[in-house]
Amino acid sequence: MLQLEAARAGHVVLARLERSDGELLRRLFYRLSPETIYRRFLSPIARPDQARPERLLDLDHRDREAVAAVVDGEIVGVARYFRLPDLTAAEVAVVVADAWQGQGLATRMLSSLAELARTAGIDRFTVTLQADNRPALGLLRRFNSSARLAHSRGIYETSIPLCPEVFQ
Repeated sequence: MLQLEAARAGHVVLARLERSDGELLRRLFYRLSPETIYRRFLSPIARPDQARPERLLDLDHRDREAVAAVVDGEIVGVARYFRLPDLTAAEVAVVVADAWQGQGLATRMLSSLAELARTAGIDRFTVTLQADNRPALGLLRRFNSSARLAHSRGIYETSIPLCPEVFQ
């Protein structure tokens, strides 16, 4: 795990997720409630292998990137993007362990991920989320209060430009 910030005991630091972080990612899964898992994967998943960890760890740090929030060597959150075929957009997903939700970790991870994405030539994130996921809607509104949400069957979809001023 390549740290993006200086580590301090008991404090959250951000680091780039690496292919070798599979065990840490598996342990994160067990810190997620069924509701958090459902909101992240839009599907009820009971075991870490059902989340396809090999796909989540398929990172090249250009087209597929992930930033983890880490406390004392344990992952407590992950923000990940996957570049779409049009090459300038990437699908983004964020998850934070239940005990750490509401403390600004998603905002920090997403800001860091957006910076890495811009460096890789990505100019917008696409987002898919459940229409009743108020925390995710709040996160989206913090980054782009004018985002136009398309609604279909209980799911919102939108696109967020990665302007430097948006993620400050």
